[in-house]
Amino acid sequence: MSTLLQRGPARPTTGLPGRALATQADVQRLVAEFCACAAEDELLAPVFATMGTPLIRHVEAVTDFWCCELLDEPSPSRDLLAVHQNVHAAHPIGARHFERWLALWQDSVDTTFVGPAADRAKTLAVNIAHSMRIHLAG
Repeated sequence: MSTLLQRGPARPTTGLPGRALATQADVQRLVAEFCACAAEDELLAPVFATMGTPLIRHVEAVTDFWCCELLDEPSPSRDLLAVHQNVHAAHPIGARHFERWLALWQDSVDTTFVGPAADRAKTLAVNIAHSMRIHLAG
């Protein structure tokens, strides 16, 4: 099994029963949950800090991306790889970062959501982490 599939320590759940990941508001909630966790994470916080204060634009772009992938909504064309390449140049992103990113993403999904779109969000994240690692490694 790839190390990208390993999960981090479980976080407490919200106490809410799992619900389908079905609306733009759900995706916004998921991305916000993930970003809040990543911004507080010892390993990922310095990477997020490298992005500086326009982080809100990145969060919006990431939300648009996930809405497109999970809800088949049209998405403005934004080059998320270029953003990550710029961050990587300032703060190298390695395998440990991707493993932690993936674990936090999967935990964020599992905390609140269930169903096919939630499963797709986790599966697609594995593929994204793998692809991003390859692209950033050059």
